[in-house]
Amino acid sequence: MDYQQEEQLQSEQNETPITTSAEESKKPRSKFRKWLRRGYFTAVHLLALFALALIGVAVAAKMKWTNDGGNEDLNSRYFSKMANKYNQGFATDSLSFAKHERQMYQNVGLLAKYYPHNAKIILQAYQNTGDITIALRMLDAANLRMKDHKGYQRELRKIEASAKEASVSIYPWANYKEWKEFCQVVRADSAAIDSVSRITGVESRMIVMCLVGEQIRMFNSAREQFKKYVIPYSRLIMTTNRGYGVTGILQNTALKIEANVYDKKSPFYAGDYFQQCLNLKDSFPELVVDTIDAHKHHTIQRLMKGGDHFYSYLYTAFFLRQFQAHWEKSGFTLANRPEILGTLYNLGFQKSKPKKNPSVGGSSFKVGDKQYTFGGLCYEFYYSGELMDIFPLTSRPFIPVKELQKTIKFPEPEEEEVVPVPVAAG
Repeated sequence: MDYQQEEQLQSEQNETPITTSAEESKKPRSKFRKWLRRGYFTAVHLLALFALALIGVAVAAKMKWTNDGGNEDLNSRYFSKMANKYNQGFATDSLSFAKHERQMYQNVGLLAKYYPHNAKIILQAYQNTGDITIALRMLDAANLRMKDHKGYQRELRKIEASAKEASVSIYPWANYKEWKEFCQVVRADSAAIDSVSRITGVESRMIVMCLVGEQIRMFNSAREQFKKYVIPYSRLIMTTNRGYGVTGILQNTALKIEANVYDKKSPFYAGDYFQQCLNLKDSFPELVVDTIDAHKHHTIQRLMKGGDHFYSYLYTAFFLRQFQAHWEKSGFTLANRPEILGTLYNLGFQKSKPKKNPSVGGSSFKVGDKQYTFGGLCYEFYYSGELMDIFPLTSRPFIPVKELQKTIKFPEPEEEEVVPVPVAAG
């Protein structure tokens, strides 16, 4: 039994493979190669993936796939409006500045009721810079933040409405677009008006008053003519249905004005001085007017001279001066009665009847939905303050003739050359 077991053990030992030392050394080396190979392929794949990611990012950037389209701010239109609000068209004259400053202080006061800290900052910014637009822009930003505050917005609307009313004239005719255009044209004539005023001693504003009365009537009755002549060409309307020249002097009235300059027996004679103001040699025969009779008179030719309105203003000043002379002879003065002068200018010499309480009136017309008389409109303009910067109110509407004679020197008239008349022989 022991012998058999020993043989079996012997046979099992013989069947077990015998490993050599060389084989045993190869076994750990193959493991290292295996892991090295795995690490290599892993690194290659990672690098490939990284390179692919870089290529993807580059393509996305090139195709603008990564751009953020963003969202438009809900207040974008408000920002655009505010950006240009205080640029062109923002008036900087003293009157407009005062209006904007008052509006700014009112708005700051309103903001102080809710956010005094921010109101204080805006006031400090204005005090430090002296620039009203900076304060107004800061208020615009604050008002945008307060857009959902109903109480604040309600009071803000009242402030804006008050500012809008302040920019409108109390005189309706001065709020028309045509009036703004008219003012530009009259400014261009200021040199001629001032020249006539200096020569005749009639206040320039008094002369312009008559021009305003004639031209404002066109705002309704001849609106198309006003748009045709005044707005595009900067010219005053010269109509013949009411009279000649820009001040609308009738033909018979113009001739009467000229006659009164020389007729010492006329109740409207204002003095010898005024004969020197008129150059009788001036004529414009190239003008063609509506009647042959009018064409014969140098007076009408002067008034119809286009582009140069000097004679229109000169005859207007003569007209006013002659009314003043007529009333002074009866112990009255029209120096501070622009409404009476306007009425007489419109109605003519036959209505000039010096008395203590004369009536104001003249032709009646509509401007917009308002009814006016010529004299009433002249009064409104004279004291309205419109165009005061170039045609101011003075304390002397009529300079005394004796003073004019001392201050105004006219050149001596040239002697006319005497041409000998040939005598026939025999």
